[in-house]
Amino acid sequence: MANDKHLVIVCLIVYFFELISVTIFPLPIDHDLIANWRKDSYHPFLYGNNFIPFYFFVDIYHLGLQFYVIRSLGGNLILLLPIGLLFPLLFDKLRNLKRMLLTGFFISLSIELTQLSISMYLRNSYRSFDVDDLILNTSGAAIGYSLFCILRSLYKKLRFKNDSFINI
Repeated sequence: MANDKHLVIVCLIVYFFELISVTIFPLPIDHDLIANWRKDSYHPFLYGNNFIPFYFFVDIYHLGLQFYVIRSLGGNLILLLPIGLLFPLLFDKLRNLKRMLLTGFFISLSIELTQLSISMYLRNSYRSFDVDDLILNTSGAAIGYSLFCILRSLYKKLRFKNDSFINI
């Protein structure tokens, strides 16, 4: 059983590195570009961020960019799905939908606030804060947790069948 937990931990470490590389990096390091952004009277908090749920998706859908909507919806749902699937394997307290939703929400909020902070520091909307990401990432964690529950149920049924067969 300890080896199983080690495997889950390794999977989570790899996942977190990938999560950070997708959501935060690469950071722009061109000092001249950053200096130009900073001298402009540009305020990233007012531009490029979305605080109205699904406003951006409706807007780009009406522009005929349905593929982008589908890709963005799918990507945001998948982004935190591994959290919902793997965290309950390590933490018994997270074997609860409400706690998993809160965990997914706070991880997503941390990502969004980091992106907003970087944009504000650079004075450029390098990565935008998007309320849709919060909703979809949290939903993705819930989907991952649902998969965990389904797989756990199947595992218990298979184990019960195997145990009863052996006990015959």
